[in-house]
Amino acid sequence: MKKLFIALTVLSCVSLWSQEELMKPMERKKPESRKEYFRMYYLIPNGIGDNVLAKANDGRMGLGFAVTFYSWEQLHIIGGYEFIQYDVTDPSLAGNIKNTNMANYYLEALYKIPVIDRVDLNPKFSVAYMTLRQKTHSTNYGQQSGVGFSPGFDVDYRISGGFRVYAGLDYCVSFPDTDTNAEYRSFFGTLQQLNIQFGIKF
Repeated sequence: MKKLFIALTVLSCVSLWSQEELMKPMERKKPESRKEYFRMYYLIPNGIGDNVLAKANDGRMGLGFAVTFYSWEQLHIIGGYEFIQYDVTDPSLAGNIKNTNMANYYLEALYKIPVIDRVDLNPKFSVAYMTLRQKTHSTNYGQQSGVGFSPGFDVDYRISGGFRVYAGLDYCVSFPDTDTNAEYRSFFGTLQQLNIQFGIKF
């Protein structure tokens, strides 16, 4: 009887020890999720190159938002919208108007690269359907549409949970469908921008 009691005691201790060891991995702190689901941002536009946007307009402001609708590991597929406004500075090139307004409806691929604990570097590439409107106050002077392409990157810093602040830089080239002479087609039909973003992500 004594031997049976000792054997049961040893077996119970071994069983409790085994359960404790099995529980330890479950108690370990899970790594923070690096996924992003929604972003809002302010944009500082800047026309560059030899085109009407750069030569006859001055970047004023831009606003945008985007939603992640698919992610696999570090890859994110994102859909978004942004509105960008320029002030016309040379009416002889851009026409007797006050503002040039650009809207982009885009699809973006973004890849998250962990740098340190709270910081990710995110190279990205987007394709956009773009529209270009020229207006003075409430008067519109027609609309052009086309496609745009934008390689870029941003860096985000996680503050708490999934909440992040970020800054980024995008090179954008857009091709509005413009009716003009062949010699001016590149000047009016190939628009280049170097845009800075500041925003938040959830």
